[in-house]
Amino acid sequence: MEITPNASMIIDVSDAVAVVLAAGAGIGISPTYVAAPYVQRGELVPVFPEFAVDRFTITALWPESRRGSPNVKAFLEFLQEIFPAPTPWDSLIEVVRDVHR
Repeated sequence: MEITPNASMIIDVSDAVAVVLAAGAGIGISPTYVAAPYVQRGELVPVFPEFAVDRFTITALWPESRRGSPNVKAFLEFLQEIFPAPTPWDSLIEVVRDVHR
């Protein structure tokens, strides 16, 4: 089911959406990694968790010839540090959702 509300404001920059929502603009959609700090500070509250969009998996691909490359290995380690499973922001949002259910 898709809901398309009448919008009085349209913003297409994730950080700006979170700022405007935290300032009291109403209900909006924001990626969890952007919204999490606002949720942690109590400035935003997740609503309608049943309408949340599932996350996508990030897949790194590289040519077989670069398999042993230190640069590729360093980049993959970097990705794993930034995007652990589950991410800290997803964990925070899930805890807050459970509290508000």
